[in-house]
Amino acid sequence: MKLIIFPLLISLVLMAYAFYIAIKDWKYFKQIQKLIKQDSKYFQNPKLLYVCLGYLISLIIFSLAFVIITIICLVFMTNVMLLVQSIICVVYMIMLIIWITLIQNKIKSIYVVVKNNKIVIWDKVFGLEEIEIIKNDIKRKKIIFKVKEIEGYDIIKVSYHWELKDFLIELKMKTEFI
Repeated sequence: MKLIIFPLLISLVLMAYAFYIAIKDWKYFKQIQKLIKQDSKYFQNPKLLYVCLGYLISLIIFSLAFVIITIICLVFMTNVMLLVQSIICVVYMIMLIIWITLIQNKIKSIYVVVKNNKIVIWDKVFGLEEIEIIKNDIKRKKIIFKVKEIEGYDIIKVSYHWELKDFLIELKMKTEFI
């Protein structure tokens, strides 16, 4: 029984945190959708959007399977069920950690919206005049926004995409792309 409880508690904590992040991301997604409907200029990376949505759907399906198999394992305590539950628990924890870390870094690159001299990058909103410089890294993996704030500078990094680069150049923003 102790063998089931510890991974179950860790998985439940990760599940609660991932659920919180998913709700927060859904809120940002809906706000950006409202901005897009208001005749804003925007960039959308559809491949990345579909990858993130697909991963979220698979994560939801896997979490349901995890909960059901854990309940069955608690009712019918057999060695086979314990092994299946342990394997699913490990895979589920890995999927949750990927969602919390990797996907959260990539999700910022799905939409970039410009409206009323403001630019929206997922959860960040700032004025176009606050942008000090926009450039990419040497390997063209990230586009870096250096934004002037009251207490200093904020660095916002999004995944590089050639259409996003063209979108930013088209807006006649201060860019230093390589």
